Amino acid sequence: MLWHLNASSKVPALAVASPIERGEVIEAADLRVVYVASDDTLARMSSGESDAVVGRVALVDLAAGTLLTRSVVADAAALDAGDGVVGLALDPGQYPALGLAPGDRVHVVRSGETAPETDDAPDTQVIARGATVFAVEDLSSDRKLVSILTSEADAEVVAATAGAGGLRLVLVATP
Repeated sequence: MLWHLNASSKVPALAVASPIERGEVIEAADLRVVYVASDDTLARMSSGESDAVVGRVALVDLAAGTLLTRSVVADAAALDAGDGVVGLALDPGQYPALGLAPGDRVHVVRSGETAPETDDAPDTQVIARGATVFAVEDLSSDRKLVSILTSEADAEVVAATAGAGGLRLVLVATP
């Protein structure tokens, strides 16, 4: 058995050098090459594929030593013509307890006293649907600065409404 383990060839694979949290942009320093042996096809990226990972966002928390695959990374959100990014300083309860990461899809809802009542939804109003979380920064006392990417018009409405307070982010499924 030992002879078989030593005789099997090892192949280079990309692995995580130090922990990467969901939503972080992966840098070259976050990666290392490991050698793995397997008789079966192993889900992995070869050592020459680091360009496919560097500069992309981690979709899940990655522990040191985790083998990388394309399914755990995504492109970072980009700003195109007609897009707008607006920052929201949010208190606990105004964002999901699960947390938010770049690439998450959210609706921005105005609630409470700041929302005009309608027949459809008293005390609430969605002011931006399908926005993308652009960046998340921790502030003091569990507050978060969440920047969201949406249309330029929706970003302007969110920015104008943010001063009145009462905004909440609703995490929704990515289509």
